[in-house]
Amino acid sequence: MPRAAKKNIIIGLIIIAACLVLWFFAQVFSGRVVLPQTFRFGPLTIHYYGLTMAAAVAAGFWLAVKRAPKFGVEPKLAEDLLFWIAVGGFVGARLYHVLSSIGYYYRHPIDIFKVYNGGLSIYGAVLAGIFALWLMVKIRRLSTPLLNLLDWLAPSVVLGQIIGRLGNFFNYEAFGYPTNLPWKMFVPTGFRPENFVAWRFFHPWFLYEILGNLLILAWLLRRGKPIRSGTVVFSYLLLYNLLRFGLEFLRIDSTFLGAVRLNAAASFILVLASAVALKLIRRHDHNDKTA
Repeated sequence: MPRAAKKNIIIGLIIIAACLVLWFFAQVFSGRVVLPQTFRFGPLTIHYYGLTMAAAVAAGFWLAVKRAPKFGVEPKLAEDLLFWIAVGGFVGARLYHVLSSIGYYYRHPIDIFKVYNGGLSIYGAVLAGIFALWLMVKIRRLSTPLLNLLDWLAPSVVLGQIIGRLGNFFNYEAFGYPTNLPWKMFVPTGFRPENFVAWRFFHPWFLYEILGNLLILAWLLRRGKPIRSGTVVFSYLLLYNLLRFGLEFLRIDSTFLGAVRLNAAASFILVLASAVALKLIRRHDHNDKTA
């Protein structure tokens, strides 16, 4: 079969798949289809949230391994680093969520372990993942600078976020305030906050973040390996937290510290820190060229 014909077939299949996905979303958003949270596989109960989290980790792992040679990371080393980063990121993601909702988990301590119900924070995952990577660099005495490794991994984090947000879709969580916009999402009664039970349709907050992260991922992958170490990871932190800061004010289940939205405040701080870091990287590069 000619190469052009194969390309046309692939494009056609992608278009068909996209149409099916859009149709499925339309059914769920209208309320004609209510998503299940689990399914049975023999004696096991499988949670869709858990499946999407596993798919997110697998996709991030695949992308990182594929990009590793461009950053001088051997395949075996990449696999070792990714394993411990995934473990640290998972623990950090859950710990951040639990601490940010400590009042609830103090009253229901057993729910700390019910990860399948949702509750994994990207802030905790990133912070703990960076710490795990730093620890591995020290233990293995790697010569590759930490910033180079973070540049290598940043797109994988974004890809994992995109897929992971589908877990919120199945769990009917991470949605926004009530709305009547054409793309409004139906939320079953049992998943609505007590003070919003009378409302049926809400902002599909998780979808807004998915779409924003798709744009961020495309931009990061287009850059390839950066000339200046740290450019990719700080660009990711800047762009994602700009996105998150704006979206946080639409989210119905934000964690508040007094009158302040905790995640919005964290995003604002990270935007400023990332902007300063990028400025310092460019200044250092300029000084090196003029020295």
